[in-house]
Amino acid sequence: MKKILLVITLAVLLLSMAHTASAVVAMTEFDDGCYCVKLAGDYGIPEYQHPSSPEPMMEIPTTYHIEVDAKVCKSGEDVTVTVLNSNPGVTISELNILSLYKEEITLNASGTCAMGHSFEGEMTLIGDGENYYTTNAMGTVDGQVPVIGSFTATIGQCTPEEIPEFPTIALPVIAILGLAFIMQRRKD
Repeated sequence: MKKILLVITLAVLLLSMAHTASAVVAMTEFDDGCYCVKLAGDYGIPEYQHPSSPEPMMEIPTTYHIEVDAKVCKSGEDVTVTVLNSNPGVTISELNILSLYKEEITLNASGTCAMGHSFEGEMTLIGDGENYYTTNAMGTVDGQVPVIGSFTATIGQCTPEEIPEFPTIALPVIAILGLAFIMQRRKD
């Protein structure tokens, strides 16, 4: 009898733990809309030696600072990057968002860095829906030199671009034209 009670107690404990664990894993999707993203950090080249050379490779700089401003729009399952600006030393030609959740974002990017070297990499960002840090950021330069990185990102709703209303523009223009007409008539 004691063994049966012990087995039942253990089963109940296991089931309660399973429900707790599954509640923690659930990811929260971002609402549909456009988000402004600011990502900054550094990719570094660890001590690297090309397999065919006894000398360490030194023609590639050891760190790349990257700053990226992007506008990411989400509509249902579709996620698009509509604006992408990066610092002058790094040109990002492609940015793909592989998963977009408030707790975790995974993306990959490729482009060209200083002195024309190509890069590609993938990173995972962990956060709270606004502030993020990388847990994993790695890639390669020129397809063979490994790089690792550390980044932070902030995400917020983009403020809508305000378009002035017609009267705001038309009234001053009409007033200036009217004054010019009156001044011209006085001269005549």
